[in-house]
Amino acid sequence: MSNEATGGSRSDWRNFLLLAFVGLPVVMVGAIAAYGFVVWFLQLAFFGPPS
Repeated sequence: MSNEATGGSRSDWRNFLLLAFVGLPVVMVGAIAAYGFVVWFLQLAFFGPPS
């Protein structure tokens, strides 16, 4: 029983570290890139360059 709990705990830590150091940075880079694209497109289509 304790063997399963330890293995589950290790798996949880591995999943947490994978999400924290790989998943979230990838999502944040994508979100920032999408925001930049939206701002660029709105300036191109509607507002013009900043003056």
